[in-house]
Amino acid sequence: MELTALDLIPAALALDADAFATLLARPRFGLRGALVIVFLAGLSTEFGQSVVLFANRVSPRRFVATLLVQALLFVLTFLAWVATVWLVGTLLMGRPVPFAAAAATIGLAYAPQLLNFLVLTPYLGSGVGVALSVWTLLATLVAIAVTFDLGQGETVLVALAGWLVAQALERTVGRPVARIGHWVRRLAAGTELRPFDPPPGMWPR
Repeated sequence: MELTALDLIPAALALDADAFATLLARPRFGLRGALVIVFLAGLSTEFGQSVVLFANRVSPRRFVATLLVQALLFVLTFLAWVATVWLVGTLLMGRPVPFAAAAATIGLAYAPQLLNFLVLTPYLGSGVGVALSVWTLLATLVAIAVTFDLGQGETVLVALAGWLVAQALERTVGRPVARIGHWVRRLAAGTELRPFDPPPGMWPR
């Protein structure tokens, strides 16, 4: 049976560089699996924040629709982030690689985000969210280093430059895109989603 990106999740969680090198060598099949990982990570992330949906009394059908819409938006955001890193790695560092290869390896780095549903855990949610973010960052640095064949300093530079470019885009052309995303999410939920403020003692702030 052919190896897929999903089979490499345990190794990616262990920050094993060989897992990312495997996808780099076979990006076409790796990209499909990596996008599945990112989509599932988006579902997990939205479920971890689903207390907002419960608080707004969203119906079960719309609850599922909102999760799916948010997961798709998560994938689009991921692709935009990969595009910035790919451009920086290609233009700034002079290390051209196929976009599919970069998307496959960095998508695999989102494996820790599959556990984002644990953010819903009372008392532990905030700490879990921070830990998963750091875990994903470390995996992403490994993926970037493998993809562009970079040293530690160069890897951090590419990641930082990609983040800065992404932030600049988010504050310019990304604003109308974000409004569209908010509108689509509201349409799926069937209501304006008001933030949920937990009662004192329910979850730590």
